[in-house]
Amino acid sequence: MKRIWNTFCEEISKNKGVKEMTFEKEIVKGFLQALGWSRYDGNLEEQYGLYSRKWIPDFVFYLNNDKNAKEIILELKKPDHKQRKVDIEQIEAYMKLTDCRFGLYFGEKLEVFYLEEKDGKRSAASVTTIDWTIDNEAGANLIELLDFKNYDRKKLEQFCLDNIYLNTFLRHCKHQGGQQQLYDCIMERFILPESMAGSLRSRLKFTIVDNPETEEKPASPAAVIPTTTQVRNGKGNVWLICYDKKYFDVEGCFKKYGQIYWRHKAGVQNVQKGDIAYLYSSSPESAIRFKVEVVESQIPYSPAVDEGDEFAKSSSNDIDYSDKLFFLVRPIADTNSPALKHEAMMKQKLMGKRPSTTKLSKEEFKSLRQYIEQHFDDAAPTEKPVAPAPAQKAKPKKQDKPKTKADRRPPFKFSMIGLKPGDVVYFEHGDIPVTVVSENTVAYDSEIYTLSRFCKHFMPDEGSENREYQGPAHFLYNGRTLDDIRKEKEKK
Repeated sequence: MKRIWNTFCEEISKNKGVKEMTFEKEIVKGFLQALGWSRYDGNLEEQYGLYSRKWIPDFVFYLNNDKNAKEIILELKKPDHKQRKVDIEQIEAYMKLTDCRFGLYFGEKLEVFYLEEKDGKRSAASVTTIDWTIDNEAGANLIELLDFKNYDRKKLEQFCLDNIYLNTFLRHCKHQGGQQQLYDCIMERFILPESMAGSLRSRLKFTIVDNPETEEKPASPAAVIPTTTQVRNGKGNVWLICYDKKYFDVEGCFKKYGQIYWRHKAGVQNVQKGDIAYLYSSSPESAIRFKVEVVESQIPYSPAVDEGDEFAKSSSNDIDYSDKLFFLVRPIADTNSPALKHEAMMKQKLMGKRPSTTKLSKEEFKSLRQYIEQHFDDAAPTEKPVAPAPAQKAKPKKQDKPKTKADRRPPFKFSMIGLKPGDVVYFEHGDIPVTVVSENTVAYDSEIYTLSRFCKHFMPDEGSENREYQGPAHFLYNGRTLDDIRKEKEKK
């Protein structure tokens, strides 16, 4: 198996710039055949169509020459392809449609997926990622499980479940305290000598900082988990984050709650606890208004995240935040300084015509960061966050009462209006037909989209990757929007 793995890795290394079709026909097919999977033996199907010719996984593996016993989906990209979220959605959709428990992704890396079910929902969990490197033991071990002669579904499933469990543990180890627990556990369980400490830390891919208060080095490694600021040499990152006052009243939310839950999205995925951010309000203010601190990051969705919803000026009924992550910011200072208006910073040649969310800690933005920090020095600090004032005795008018989470409709699902996978709906701008794949995704031109993400890509003129769209309002079925159909059914 090691020889087969190394041969395949060498071929990938020599052909990184090839087209996807060449990668499939000339390299991957030979690799699969070496493992015993072949169309000629009746256990492999190429370009298997699902519902329409646009739904075509690259390979489907079978057992016992039975095409009803679909076992593994293999999706290919070019060896130099950079994986995107849509690639994962695509293979997940194929696995659901074929009811395959296992999925393989071949591209710039090898990734294994397992179709698991939780709370009645099925999703493709990432099991493991393996680089195309010579003598990679993990790769050789995996293809031994995939070898047709020795293939055992139960063994492959156990491999997936074990790795998913391990991934859960390692995710825990990324949080404060978790790394230390892992390090201590390994050192103590295997009674490793101190000389092994450096190698262990390197292999676990995290740094443990020696406790500066310890004067004499003890026999066993004394270590502390670094805080976010310790990891970054005593300084958190600094950000410029842009927001649109038309969609959210940041100032009002700060005044009432003293904090805001901000979603990790494009540009701010890597914001961490301990970072500082300057908040830029777009037109008509067109100025930097607030300096804030990040008090927590990577926060899973919970009802607490909705506390500032009354300050949102656009409906989000059909946006599902249950799988999103958030960071919490609290104000340090605010300002109306003319020096921090967009026009003033443009004159200083520090900012372009269209300000965007930026990591100011980068060296290329050093001048802009120093300028902003200088003009915030004299800004009066805001009051410390306090608990919201108790509600007044007078009841608010019905029309003025802010919507609560309970008042919202749940996120849109195609089953709500009687549609199922394979049905076709039309994007109203250009009358583009798309095929329903799952409860909340559609397929177009061999790619998988949620309705809102499709709008971001194909909305004429005004489409924006940073804007949230109510997808069901822009798709038609039998000449009516999905949102209108849903409202009619909800009235019955």
